[in-house]
Amino acid sequence: MRRTTIWTRAVTAVAAMAVALTGALVAAPAHAATTHVGTMKAGTTLVPGDQVTSNNGQFRLVMQGDGNLVEYGVGNVVLYASDTANKPGAVAVFGTDGVMTLQLGGRAFKQWGTSTTRGLDFGVRPDGTMRSMNTAKQVLWSIASFQSRVPAGSVLLAGTTLRPSASTAQVVTMQPDGNLVQYTNGKPTWSTRTNNNPGAWAAMQTDGNFVVYRADKKAIWSTGTHRAGGGTLLLQVDGNIVLYGKAGTRVWSARAVTTLQWPVVSRVISGRYGDDRGAGHVPRYHQGTDAAVGIGTPVYSSAPGTVSKTVANDPSYGNYVVVTYGVTTVLTAHLSQIEVSTGQTVRAEQEIAKSGNTGQSTGPHVHVEVRVNGNLTDPLTVLQFR
Repeated sequence: MRRTTIWTRAVTAVAAMAVALTGALVAAPAHAATTHVGTMKAGTTLVPGDQVTSNNGQFRLVMQGDGNLVEYGVGNVVLYASDTANKPGAVAVFGTDGVMTLQLGGRAFKQWGTSTTRGLDFGVRPDGTMRSMNTAKQVLWSIASFQSRVPAGSVLLAGTTLRPSASTAQVVTMQPDGNLVQYTNGKPTWSTRTNNNPGAWAAMQTDGNFVVYRADKKAIWSTGTHRAGGGTLLLQVDGNIVLYGKAGTRVWSARAVTTLQWPVVSRVISGRYGDDRGAGHVPRYHQGTDAAVGIGTPVYSSAPGTVSKTVANDPSYGNYVVVTYGVTTVLTAHLSQIEVSTGQTVRAEQEIAKSGNTGQSTGPHVHVEVRVNGNLTDPLTVLQFR
């Protein structure tokens, strides 16, 4: 590993992060913006441009000029938004009664907490969560937020914690001692073994390498993937830490990766990816692969994942489910029954639906459609028969 080259790339990554952190997200406010580090006290008002940050600055809750209250995470990724971008000039008020409201012209239009909470302060934590505390340091109310993906050009500073979901069962923390550690239910299950290096930090570089640097800028650990190109480091819902390169290909993982499974127990194919279905079909060329199974056949998850969409009665797909596995999504359509809900975490081998003949279907089957990094891909090159 050429440390001089790696360090040069790391400096670029840090510079990129600095630009992201200081760059104008909305029109510049007329006043000097205020930054509250860690917490803000009850009785504080955030006007457009003001923000509350985690202690290390990696997570930022910004009161934008368009009226939207938005949290940005590592690499300037949007983690949470109040969805109030149609209220320009709005302010966020954290009252002495412990209630936080968004107000426009003195009238509240969104609220967190109740008047019985009596919060002392409101803070942004180094895992992205936001919460109000009382004098006894008890959590009164919180806004659930987390970050599972680290884009190329970003760094993880000491104290920053990643999570694959709102649950705290799986976390990865860049510790103050310099060790990047994964914890499962509170017990360490993987680390870079770089402790005794206070002030160390990690960089997800644009060349595809993920590197831990000592405070004196010396590289002390890396994935050795500097030829992969800028991709994403992902803490998956199955607990694995996986690095995807620029092409969306998995180039490194903390532990062995299991293959994504075909959604039904059948190898009978009635329609293949890319088949020309003739004039009049939209789209004309088949976007997935069809599994010929009878109505009511169990449809399973392909691995541990997150349900990103469930739709009933779509004119084309009928009832369908989309589950996300890392950078891959698997859509199963023409279902007779959906057994999961959007946002739900699913286990490997979990039944998520039953096959059917709904939507634009000419007979009982399951339409399987796969996208990798948003790009349509032949399902039979990604999924393995059960």
